[in-house]
Amino acid sequence: MLASLILCRSRNLLWSSWAYVRMLGGFALCLLLADIALGQQTVRLEGKVRTDAGATLKSGVNVRIETDEGQLVAEQPANSEGSFHFEGLPKQQCRLVVTADGFETHQESLDLGYGATMVVRWITLRPSPKSAGQAAPSGPRSDTLAPKGAKKEYEIAANDLLRKDLDRAQAHLEKAVKEYPCYARAQTDLAALLEQKQDLAGAEAALKKARGCDPDYIDPYIVLGQMLNSQKRFSDAAPVLEEGVRRSPASWQFYYQLGVAYYGLNQYNKAADEYNKVNELSPSPPTELHVKLADVYLREKAYDKAYAQMDQYVKAEPNGRFAPKIKHIMQEMKAAGILNRPEAAKQ
Repeated sequence: MLASLILCRSRNLLWSSWAYVRMLGGFALCLLLADIALGQQTVRLEGKVRTDAGATLKSGVNVRIETDEGQLVAEQPANSEGSFHFEGLPKQQCRLVVTADGFETHQESLDLGYGATMVVRWITLRPSPKSAGQAAPSGPRSDTLAPKGAKKEYEIAANDLLRKDLDRAQAHLEKAVKEYPCYARAQTDLAALLEQKQDLAGAEAALKKARGCDPDYIDPYIVLGQMLNSQKRFSDAAPVLEEGVRRSPASWQFYYQLGVAYYGLNQYNKAADEYNKVNELSPSPPTELHVKLADVYLREKAYDKAYAQMDQYVKAEPNGRFAPKIKHIMQEMKAAGILNRPEAAKQ
């Protein structure tokens, strides 16, 4: 949640020394918050592709977003680190298809119309049976230990999800984890399905089970952290995400969600540190990050830094949905004379 909400609700407005900014600039920030609080009309999809042995394919990985009818929405190759990202995806049901020579096609159904405006997926590709010499041990330990019956139930559930038969998919995932409770991948997919059905308690239990059974499988950490943040349970989200960072320090998504958690806990210095780590690690940071950093700096009364972040956002997305309001706020900050002040320079 942006600091502008506090600007609107608090008697001690952030720019209380400047009535003009308090009246107009503060109101503009409230409008900006309202846009984000109501939910963006598009979604950013981030992810990383790896093999089931935990290796990264340097090239040849294609990532495709399509409608349920198979019509192309967006397509791009994963980069040399296996990462991909899509901006401006419509908030609707779609299908994620990942292909690479020598590996089975990965397909999964995504409901981008639900929840956060940024969705993260870690994709695991398995060697094609037709590809000689590709076989390798599974990355997540529980994949190797899961009995054949549990794996079969998981495969059926995956097909059910592609057909959007959520009830049947849930039934098969529940059978998979009943046969082998420590099947971390199945527990994580079951959690995602339960979250979609608004069974948050069930989703949380499944994710905690996945983490406890297979602590090196990082997917449950980011899924649980995001879910707890969306529920504003920031004190619960932070330690989950911190553990994710310890296990996967190069995954910038953890730092992004940690920034959200620390901001929610009013730990603004820590939130700024985590957001800045996203800039260091991500090859293409979300442009929304500039808005979040600007908000943190406003809370800290570091006006010059806040202005700089707004300016970077406008340069990155001059016609973005937040650009008109941010430009207005920048003008009001200039008019109020709060830039390049001694107290701002100290920040």
